[in-house]
Amino acid sequence: MMLQALIAYAERDNLGDPDFKAASIHWLIPITADGKLSGDPIPLYDDPTVKKPQPKKLLRAFTSSNELNQGDKSHFLADSLERAVLLPNPKAPEKADGRRVQHAYFKKLLSEASTAAPETSAKLAALLSFLADETELARLHTAFVSAKAKPTDNATFQIAGENLLDNSALKTFWRTRRAALRASTTRSQRVCLASGRLAETLDTTEKIEGVPGGLATGTTLIAFNKECPSFASYGLEQAQNAAISADSELKFRSALNTLISLGWRPTNDSIHLHWTREPAPTDLFVLLTSADEAEVKNLLSAPQTGIAPASIQTNAYYAMSLSGNLGRIVVRDWLECTVPEVEAHIRRWFSDLTIISPDGAKEENAFKLGRLLYAMVRDKIDELPPQIPTQLLYAALRGTALPQTALTAALRRQQIENKQPGDHADPRLNPARMALIRACLNRSLNSSKHQPAIRPMTASLDSDSSDAAYLCGRLFAVFDRLQYLALGGVNAGVVERFYASASVTPALVMGRLFRNAQFHLAKAGGGIAENTRKDFEEISSALGKAFPASLDLEAQGRFALGYYHQKADYRRRTTERNEAKAAAEAASS
Repeated sequence: MMLQALIAYAERDNLGDPDFKAASIHWLIPITADGKLSGDPIPLYDDPTVKKPQPKKLLRAFTSSNELNQGDKSHFLADSLERAVLLPNPKAPEKADGRRVQHAYFKKLLSEASTAAPETSAKLAALLSFLADETELARLHTAFVSAKAKPTDNATFQIAGENLLDNSALKTFWRTRRAALRASTTRSQRVCLASGRLAETLDTTEKIEGVPGGLATGTTLIAFNKECPSFASYGLEQAQNAAISADSELKFRSALNTLISLGWRPTNDSIHLHWTREPAPTDLFVLLTSADEAEVKNLLSAPQTGIAPASIQTNAYYAMSLSGNLGRIVVRDWLECTVPEVEAHIRRWFSDLTIISPDGAKEENAFKLGRLLYAMVRDKIDELPPQIPTQLLYAALRGTALPQTALTAALRRQQIENKQPGDHADPRLNPARMALIRACLNRSLNSSKHQPAIRPMTASLDSDSSDAAYLCGRLFAVFDRLQYLALGGVNAGVVERFYASASVTPALVMGRLFRNAQFHLAKAGGGIAENTRKDFEEISSALGKAFPASLDLEAQGRFALGYYHQKADYRRRTTERNEAKAAAEAASS
C-alpha cells in the first residue's frame, strides 16, 4: 500500500520526468561565441545573502546512477567540475585518470548533440573548442581555486549569453536519445508489485536522495544482496525478486525525492514525510511542527464554534519516517489514516499539552514538536535517544500514549537543571517540558497499573488534589518561597541543592527542609509571609506525617507539575498584588 500511495501522490502532482531531474548547480561558466572564457565563473545561489547559501536547483538531463557507477560516463551539459572541466581534486589524485575518461564522454555527448541538433552546432563547437584549449582551461581552474570552489561542485555553461540547460533543441535531443535507449533495452515481463499490471520490470532501481544515514550518492528503497544465494530464489536475481516496472519506479522515486525535500528532519538520524491523497486546505503536519498559535486556537475551538474541519470528505492521510543504512532505506514507521481522524488526534494533542504559563497569567498549548524536543536536552536534539522524535510525532498523529523514554528524558532534564551565573530565572519552570510531562501522565492513565485514586493532571494548580507526589512538589515550591522571603536571592538555594533528591526520595529530604522552614517562617514577616504560611500548613496537613519513601517515574512527573503549578500560582498572586497596589496609588494621586 505504501508504494501505491506514493505513486498516487506522484500522479496527482504530475511528478516524474524520465529524462530530466532537478539537481544542485553551483556555477555557470560564461564562454564567448569563439570559445574563450568571457569572465569569472558565476555562482548560482537561491539567496546569496544568507550565512550558508544553497545552490540553485535546475533541471538537468537525467543519467542513471547505475550508468555513472560504471566509471566511464558523465552527465550531459552539467556535471561536477572534475568531470566537466577537469578541475584537479587534491584529495583524490588517484581518480585523475578516471576523470579524464569521464571528461571525454562529456565531450562525446556534446558532439552527438551537435550532429543531432544542427541549430546548436555553433554554440556547442565553441564549447568544445574551449574544452580543448589548455590555456583557457588553466585560466578557468585558477578562477575556481580563487573562488574556493570544490571539485565536486556542479557547473554548466553559458555560451554567448545563453544557458545551455535552457536550450529547447538540446532538451529534444536528450529525450530522443533516452527514448531510443529505452527501446533498445530488453527486460523480462512480470506483474509489477506496485501497479498490478504486466510490464517490463527493472533489474535495479535508482537512488533516492537526501535520506539521513544513507550514502551521499543516494539510497535504494528496493535492493537485494546479489552475493547471497537466498536472494536469487526461483532463478530471479536483483530487483526481479520484487518486480517493479520502470513507470512505477519513476513515480514512487519522484514522490519520495519531492517529499524528502519538504520533510521534517529534527535530528541527523531520520526524516519524516507526510502527504494526503487529495489536496487538503490545512497542513496538519505543519501545524504540529510550527504550532502557529492562531491556527492551534482555531483547531481547538472548531467543535464548539462550528468552524468547518480541515476536510469534510474522508481524505486519506499518509506519513512515513525514513533513515538510511548505508545504501538502503529503512522505513522506521508508516501511518495510513484519514484527514478527519488525524485532525481529531492533533486536536487532542494540543489539548493534552495545555499548561499554565510560568507567570500564571494564561494557559499555553501552542508548543511545536521541536520546542518539546529541546525541552528534554541541554543543547542539541541529537542528545536524545534517536527513537524519541519519531515516537512523539506518531503519538500525536495516532492519538496514542507517549513513550516512557520521553517522560524519563524530560524528568532527567528537570532534575539536573541549574541556574546559570547571573541568571535569576528558574530553568525548571519550562512550560514546554511541563506540557510534555502532563501529556505523558494523562495519556498513560488508561494503563491497568494505575490506582483509581489517581486523577488526570490539570493545566494549572489543583488545590483539591490529594496525590502525595503532587503535594510534595507543591510543598517543595513553598520551601523555596519561604527561603526567598527570609533570605532573599541566594546562589545555591533549596531548589539547586535538593530538587533532584526531593523528587525521587522525598522522605530523605523533606524532614530537613521542614526544620529549615521553621527558621524561615520565623524570620519572614508581613502579609506575604502569612499567606505562604497558610499554604505551608494546608499542604502539610494534606500530606500527613509520613512522606513517600520513593517516587516512581510517573510520581516524579506529578511532583514536577506540583512544583511548577505552585510556583506559577505564586507569580500570579504577585502580579495581581502589584497591579492592585499600582491602581490604588493611581487612584489616590
